[in-house]
Order: sequence, then C-alpha cells, then structure tokens
Amino acid sequence: MSEPIFKSARIYYSGATYPSNYVDVPISRWDEGNWNVVIEFFLGSGNRNTLFKHAIPGAVAEMYTILGEPTYYDTTFSSSNTWIIEPISGYGLSSLRQTRTIAIKSLSDSFLNHELFTCKVEGYRL
Repeated sequence: MSEPIFKSARIYYSGATYPSNYVDVPISRWDEGNWNVVIEFFLGSGNRNTLFKHAIPGAVAEMYTILGEPTYYDTTFSSSNTWIIEPISGYGLSSLRQTRTIAIKSLSDSFLNHELFTCKVEGYRL
C-alpha cells in the first residue's frame, strides 16, 4: 500500500516561495474554531519528511487583540512556519472549506502502517 490516490487538499509549505512548493494530501479531519485550525491527513514518508522540514512548531505569537479578536503572526519572519492549505475542487471539501493561511502551533505524526503516516497540524489562522 502506498500513498492514497485521492487528494482533497493542497498544502503550500513554504510561504516565501508560494505557489512553487506544495504537497497534495487526503484530508481526514478539518476543524476550525474562531482563530485556530486542526487538520489531519495521511502521507508517505517522503512527503511527511518534506512537510516536517518546512515547519517550526510553536513559532507563532499574538501581535494584538482588537475587540476580542486576536491577530497572530509567524515569528520566523521568513514564512518558514506559514502554510497555505487549499481544498482541491472535485472532492467535496472545497464546497465546505476555504483556503486558510496558518502559522503552525504544533505538528505530530504516528504510523498507520509501514508506509503511511497520519499527521496532525494545529495552527492559528493568519
């Protein structure tokens, strides 16, 4: 078993070189709060290593709050911790969700089988 064939979202992992660097992933969970996003997906080891190499979990801070609405920013100042997650049309996700730019608060993974990882990203909307 290799990576899943269907891909429901595209993750642009290097904000400074948008739209050149991306990975297409099958999303299994996409939850949004007022200011945060939780996304889970499946990846093979090559794409998993690429995404983890382009993330600095926790490099996000709150700049200010106006009327109870916080504004977050990537503290690397080089977009190393900024991902753009875009639903791909034709898979149903694009009718429910919209493109989000997030700064990564935490990033974790676990083995699904010997070829596939489940990855979980928690971030703040920018």
